[in-house]
This record gives sequence, structure tokens and C-alpha cells, in this order.
Amino acid sequence: MSISRTTAIVCFISMLAAPVLAQTAPAGSAPQGAAPQGGAPQGGASGGGADMPQTKTFKIDAFVAGIDANKDGFMTKEEFKAKGLTDRMWTFCDPDKDTKISKKEMGECKLPEAVDMNKDGSLTVEELTAYEKTALGKTRGPGEAAPE
Repeated sequence: MSISRTTAIVCFISMLAAPVLAQTAPAGSAPQGAAPQGGAPQGGASGGGADMPQTKTFKIDAFVAGIDANKDGFMTKEEFKAKGLTDRMWTFCDPDKDTKISKKEMGECKLPEAVDMNKDGSLTVEELTAYEKTALGKTRGPGEAAPE
């Protein structure tokens, strides 16, 4: 086979492979838009695709104090529901899957920037409740009712 024919074949294969390689994540990383183990999906400037919301961590002292009714240092799904919240964030904020979220886990959890409605960097029960009612109200899963 001649060098020019070999070059043409290599160029053709490269043209076919380029779009696939551009979409392939490096070894050991999560696919674009997927939740890395122990974190929320990344988006915008924080990573992921342009269609994903930007995420950040929040100051969470007031939030945890408002949810943790028995003051044991952990938030449970029952405590969330008692405040009118859904348990959707468990997927992102309970990396050890022990059915409770510690203050440390909540502090490391990345949530959409839009949750911080007053832009003060702190998460409150009221902000997450309002966010769930507005932004997530349109995308609840089957059988998952909006909080009252």
C-alpha cells in the first residue's frame, strides 16, 4: 500500500473518530452530566454540559438547624418531609447511602445556584422549599407530589 493511500485511510479514520473521542470522558471520570460518586450533577461553569445548571456548595448551618428536629446532627427523609420538602436531594447529598444526611455531607453537597434566591451564599429551608415548588414542580417523578 502506498504512503499516500495509508495517509488517506488514517485521515478518514481520524475524521470518523474525532466526534466520538470528543464526547468520551477521560478514564476514571463520570460521563458528562452524570453525578460523580458522592456529588450532584455538575453544570455550567462548574463542569458538565451547558444545559445543566451551575452548582455550588452553601453555608448550611441555618438549614441543618431548621431541618434536624431531634438535634442529633443528622437529617432524615422524615424530617425533610415534615418541612414540606421532597427527598430528591438524597441521591446527591447522601454519598454513603446511610439514609441520613450529616452536616458534613450537606456542607459538601453541590446544589443548583438558583436555590440561593437571595444570593447570600447560605441555604435556608425557605429557599429550598421555594426552589422545589417552582423549579422542580414541573419535573417531579411519577407519583411524587409537590410539597404543600
